[in-house]
Amino acid sequence: MLRFVRRMLLLSIVCAGGAFGQTQVAGTFAQIAYGGSWQTTFTLINTDSVDIANVTLNFFRDGTTTGPLTVPVQGSAGTIFTSSYTFTIPPNGSTNVVLSSTDASVTQGWASMTVSAGSVHGQGAFRFRLPTGVISEAVVPLSTSGSAVCIIGFPPSTNPVILLPFDNTTGQDFRFTSIAIANISGGQLMVPIEFDDQSNNKLVTDTLTLAANQHMAFLSTQSYPALVGKKGILRIHGNANDLSVPTVLGLLSNSTNAITTIIPVGQ
Repeated sequence: MLRFVRRMLLLSIVCAGGAFGQTQVAGTFAQIAYGGSWQTTFTLINTDSVDIANVTLNFFRDGTTTGPLTVPVQGSAGTIFTSSYTFTIPPNGSTNVVLSSTDASVTQGWASMTVSAGSVHGQGAFRFRLPTGVISEAVVPLSTSGSAVCIIGFPPSTNPVILLPFDNTTGQDFRFTSIAIANISGGQLMVPIEFDDQSNNKLVTDTLTLAANQHMAFLSTQSYPALVGKKGILRIHGNANDLSVPTVLGLLSNSTNAITTIIPVGQ
């Protein structure tokens, strides 16, 4: 069963706000996953009581090769394969957009959401079905422009830091933490990271290099063996003079295969 937990954790979730000079982007899900027992469902709500919301979800590739990603969108008329899906939501209405595939392999990527008229909020649900039939699911709220409900960007500071709790304790009720980090800017980012235990002892330091529009996801103990059996805080350092900041989120899984979203906070 452990190998399935590890597989789940390698597919972390990120969502991001549309701030930082990208006012045309109403929100971002910086990781999606479908196929290989994974499914992603976006639930979007138009809170405007007058205007119809015109919404476009644009999908992008995972890894170092950036560019559009053609995804399978499930609808009443069947499956639509597209890299840019446009639809409307009536006033005070809602809609679901489901990415699902029967492919044995998992496809990953990320999505941005643009909105003209209306006011759209929502969330993404990421579902994984184990061979036993048990379903694990984590839900992440979509952060819209002007808010920071889901993702914390670097706050104004001479030493801006994002804090993310992690837990990799071992034993009967073992835990694993996975991390996902995304660069939704148009340029390369150098991101210093630091893992500290609960007594503020430094365990690991590293610098992640992310190309424009790139994101990476990793199981923390697999990338950094020194974190096995440890819990504490991940500190992600930024540049106060650079508004092209990364976004970050984590997933925590335990021995029962339950998964929980870890939402970062600013320091």
